Amino acid sequence: MNSEKKNFLNQVFKRSKATLILVGFTVLFIFYLMTTKTEPEIIDAPEKVWPIEAAVAEYKNITPQLKLYGEITSARRSDLRVSVGGQVTEVGGNFKEGGVVIKGELLLMIDDFEYRNAVTEGQAKFDILKNDAERAEKLFLKGTVSEQFKDNALLEKIQQEIILAEAKKDLRDTKLFAPYDGVINGVVASLGKQVSTFNDKVGEIIDITNLEVRFSLSKAQYGRLLEDSQSVIGRPVSINWTAGNRTFNFDANIARIGAEIKSNTGGIDVYAILLPDNTSTALIRPGAFVGIKVPDKTYNQIISVPDTAIYEEGYVFVIKNERLEKRFISILGYDNINTLIVAKQPSVIEEGDMIAVTQLREAGEGVTVEILQ
Repeated sequence: MNSEKKNFLNQVFKRSKATLILVGFTVLFIFYLMTTKTEPEIIDAPEKVWPIEAAVAEYKNITPQLKLYGEITSARRSDLRVSVGGQVTEVGGNFKEGGVVIKGELLLMIDDFEYRNAVTEGQAKFDILKNDAERAEKLFLKGTVSEQFKDNALLEKIQQEIILAEAKKDLRDTKLFAPYDGVINGVVASLGKQVSTFNDKVGEIIDITNLEVRFSLSKAQYGRLLEDSQSVIGRPVSINWTAGNRTFNFDANIARIGAEIKSNTGGIDVYAILLPDNTSTALIRPGAFVGIKVPDKTYNQIISVPDTAIYEEGYVFVIKNERLEKRFISILGYDNINTLIVAKQPSVIEEGDMIAVTQLREAGEGVTVEILQ
């Protein structure tokens, strides 16, 4: 029994000896590595400098331009109608689509044969009744006829005078003249066509010497114009019309405001009359789609910066000693791609301060920057 225990202990010692030797070598190796390792050199990384673009803060008065679109209309257009019936026997040379006519120019004529006869007959009857009335007056003064007889003769003369006047009017109405200078549109009458006596529409005339542009202002835009010191009425308007490869420019002034505010948008229609000294007015026609620029409200003593200078719609960065400093701002309006701002108290932006206009993801207080030249 003792021999078995001795053998067991010998075997355990042999196995433990190998393990102890391995552990010892491991400890010695780790100690060697620790005593021979070199300390890493501490490197001070330089602070990163961000290259940016900047704009100089400048306080000034700015009037942005509203960019809108509108349609050319005519302030005056009229239906052309005939007041008498008959066959069209003559048509004016310019009475056709797009024909330019002047006031008083003959447009068309209706066959006047029966109307001339009616005037001749009416004139003859009037002359007879006029003579009868004069004789009745003389006889009444002599006492040979009653006053009633005299009055009846006078009444018949007056009635025939009215009939004659209507006949003469009908004869005049056989000719249709241009009521004013303009261009002809929607012609439906031609030589030989029979026109009824029910005021048939034979065409339309549009006054192209009195053109205007109609456009809409939103509720906000209209409100800003009302706030401005300059009145809405009389405000200048710049118009550009592109036809093919050419662009024509016109000047206009706002003449009136629409009668109603649109219930769905709160906006309103505005009408501006093209100025008569526009040399290209004769080329444009009602219905043309045009671009419009209208002076917006004037902002006094504000700073204009690119949109990229604004962070979170509430602040910008001013560069002081090559580092960014936050300045809180209020946005008053917009001018194309620029934003119109003023400093919000207690922030202060001084005249001549450099405002960062490059958007940086890492932008923040104290970040070092370099202004690109």
